[in-house]
Amino acid sequence: MQVVRRVFDASRKGQRIVANIYSASEAISDSERTRLTLLLAHANGFHKELWEPTLERVFAHKGKSWFIDQAIALDSYNHGDSAIVNRSFIDNEEFSPWTKNASDILAVLAQLGSPRNIIGVGHSWGASSLLLAEIMAPSSFANLIITDPVLHPGNSQSARDLAKLTLRRRYQWNNIDEARQYFTNHPFFRIWDQRIIDLHLRHGLEQIDDGSFVLKCRPTNESAVYSGSRDDSPHAMQNLPRVQCPVAFLTGDTSEQAPPQHITKITKDMVDCRHVVMNDVGHLLLHQDPDCTGDWYVDFIDAFVSKGAFPTANL
Repeated sequence: MQVVRRVFDASRKGQRIVANIYSASEAISDSERTRLTLLLAHANGFHKELWEPTLERVFAHKGKSWFIDQAIALDSYNHGDSAIVNRSFIDNEEFSPWTKNASDILAVLAQLGSPRNIIGVGHSWGASSLLLAEIMAPSSFANLIITDPVLHPGNSQSARDLAKLTLRRRYQWNNIDEARQYFTNHPFFRIWDQRIIDLHLRHGLEQIDDGSFVLKCRPTNESAVYSGSRDDSPHAMQNLPRVQCPVAFLTGDTSEQAPPQHITKITKDMVDCRHVVMNDVGHLLLHQDPDCTGDWYVDFIDAFVSKGAFPTANL
């Protein structure tokens, strides 16, 4: 894949959204195939580069009636490289409504120009934010791929617990080797694909003045996002029937955040919805098995394209 960096205006004055725009390594000029654009929103606590192994898998599929013209992976305003450029705005953040992330997604869409043919692809908080964006501004997306979304009915004890636990999480290491040892041996991270761990070390940390390495997304910001689920996660769940575009849900069979039976129940009244459960993975299925995740994304895109023609993307 080829990658270029682009900085968008956020929905709030002075803030920025940093993105990586990925495209196929070889030039594609086949006018007979459907040209698609992906817009990707990551999970809480993570960053845009963690999409790369899955995107590599998607770009590797050949002989399709469609091709990915561009895949635009965003760093949410208080995560990754966006957190660096927005640091003065987010240093003392305690509460981050999920509608902030959704509004920023819509702001980026507005800067892409039209006509456009966007498939939104999100994971966890990013998936819920895409749903909120589509609820806030219907027909923003041609289709949505929603990966293990966080959709709870409100008053979530789990979200409150995660907010507290995150504030106690280690986020600073003396050097990169110490950080690597931490992530490689920690029970939470060691089940990840090695490529994901490597990318997290390379792009999820920044070196500060004393030479140590810290998470770009500070625990305070990650905690603020968990706290911000209070109203917005229930709102997204309650308004799923308002989502009119075709939606594919992909969830992990052992996920505690998006138990398959819960997703099946809350999506039953959606207009056009498909739900697939991936085996032997949990909530962070994208991190555990990015290749299988990518294969399912290709299957979903095949189904979307078979349903009808798309307008030509113009970025």
